[in-house]
Amino acid sequence: MTPKPPAPPPTPLPPDDPDAPPSEEEIAQSDALRRALEDPSLPNEAAELARAASLAHAPRPIDPAEHRRIVERALAGAQARAAPSRRRGGVLIRVSFGAGAALALAAGIALVVGSVGGEAPSSSAVSVVSPPLLRVRSTQPLFDQPFEGRSSGSSRIDRIAMARASDFRENEFSRWGAR
Repeated sequence: MTPKPPAPPPTPLPPDDPDAPPSEEEIAQSDALRRALEDPSLPNEAAELARAASLAHAPRPIDPAEHRRIVERALAGAQARAAPSRRRGGVLIRVSFGAGAALALAAGIALVVGSVGGEAPSSSAVSVVSPPLLRVRSTQPLFDQPFEGRSSGSSRIDRIAMARASDFRENEFSRWGAR
């Protein structure tokens, strides 16, 4: 029998490994957190976060008189802030719509007056001529034989689609002026 080679030494764990044993600093921080959670007068950021999360989940009841004072203070502040802006916003909206309506009316009048009493088009005006387009046609000339009940519909559809795509391309090129 041959002796077995010795086992390799264990690899050290990386410093951020969650399975690593706690360091002295981590033990001290967890002890401080435990004490701060037991005694709310001790300052600790993590304990404040834990308390806030706990109160958000299950809030403690507050005194009804204190609740009434908080609500009255909030409503009074909201009413004081809303009253002037409501008047100012209404005026601003009315003025904006009035100005927009006046501009639209002026533009409409200018279009009507310009088209009725306008001059004849000058010689520099460009006339647009629409190119002749291919008419959409029946699919019957695409096929030599009448359709059979057992024929493959896929090849028929492919030929129709190719013919329509060709017509579409021709019409697009005609519109663009490419002949």
